[in-house]
Amino acid sequence: MLVLAQFVLSAVIVLSADWRHPDPIALGLSLPGALIAIAAWWAIGWSRIRIQPSPTQRTVLTTHGPYRWIRHPMYTGLLLFTAALLLSPLSVWRTVLWLVLLGVLIAKLLHEEAMLRKHFEAYSSYQQSTYRLLPLVW
Repeated sequence: MLVLAQFVLSAVIVLSADWRHPDPIALGLSLPGALIAIAAWWAIGWSRIRIQPSPTQRTVLTTHGPYRWIRHPMYTGLLLFTAALLLSPLSVWRTVLWLVLLGVLIAKLLHEEAMLRKHFEAYSSYQQSTYRLLPLVW
């Protein structure tokens, strides 16, 4: 359900932006989020990306690229990208959707981290050396 909520909320925020008259500031601010997410996909490897966060026997603990600093750079990129789009147009209902998306991603990453701690012995030490989402959220 969390994965579905993530995709629906993200899609509503992106599709409800004013793309006919895009705000250049919003587009410029969204660029770092897109770049972080793309760098994370590149670090994992395009063929290893999965929608479900459950580790499998093929799962490898990625600690390079943006994963050197942030444990969840795809979530971070998505949050930065969609937060910037909130400016185009700024509205209460879109902001509330973004806050719900933030809550969904936090719930998802907590569940994911619990599974990764069980799957990888080194995950706990990796957690100690990285931020969860942004430098403000350890």
